[in-house]
Amino acid sequence: MQPKVEEHETLTIRVSRLNGGSRTFRYNDGYEEVIISKVVKWINTSSSAEGPTELELNQAPLSKIKMRMKNGEVAAIEPAYHCISEKQAKKCIIADGEVIFTKGKMKVRLNSVELFDWLLVGWKFESVGAAEEELLEETLYTRYFNYLNNTYSDFIMCPTIDKIERINGDTRRHIIHASALNYGAHHGDVPYDRIHITLTDTPEEGVKINKVIIEKAVSGKESLLQCRRGN
Repeated sequence: MQPKVEEHETLTIRVSRLNGGSRTFRYNDGYEEVIISKVVKWINTSSSAEGPTELELNQAPLSKIKMRMKNGEVAAIEPAYHCISEKQAKKCIIADGEVIFTKGKMKVRLNSVELFDWLLVGWKFESVGAAEEELLEETLYTRYFNYLNNTYSDFIMCPTIDKIERINGDTRRHIIHASALNYGAHHGDVPYDRIHITLTDTPEEGVKINKVIIEKAVSGKESLLQCRRGN
């Protein structure tokens, strides 16, 4: 059986280690949504693994993920183990790259190196909020976005300053190229559209919008790159 998790139906993912803290990722957080997205992708693209699905240890799992869904369901992910009996004693070692996924009556053993690594240690190294350079770009984009009319009010997702050119080398006069995705496609029902804005910013004329282009149905790869989520 292959589990199928819908990203937009996921409310939170909480990871906790037996010794080592915990952290909760929320889908309605613009920066944590991408983390939930990749965890869901790893689940849905994992392969079946042979072996028992019951934890053959009388102790809590080393690390565990709890996924809460909008419909109230809870799914769990924990490391899988290989157990052998030696001289009437059972010895269990963690199964590298394998996890146990449980949701309702479904309990399956999966092979996913990425999910396994993230479950054990990867979640600890996820950034909190936006990086400093992203915040600077968002601030600039917000300043220039205010000069657009309401026709483009939905283009507020993953704003990027793509290029800044000095006019005749002057540090006070610039040509700005900016872009962003439309928030309306946030839930994944339709592809994103992307706005491309070209403007000038000078002391004499202030901000002047020169060109606005709407790129329709941006590919999934391009939308990930726009949001700094691509490879």
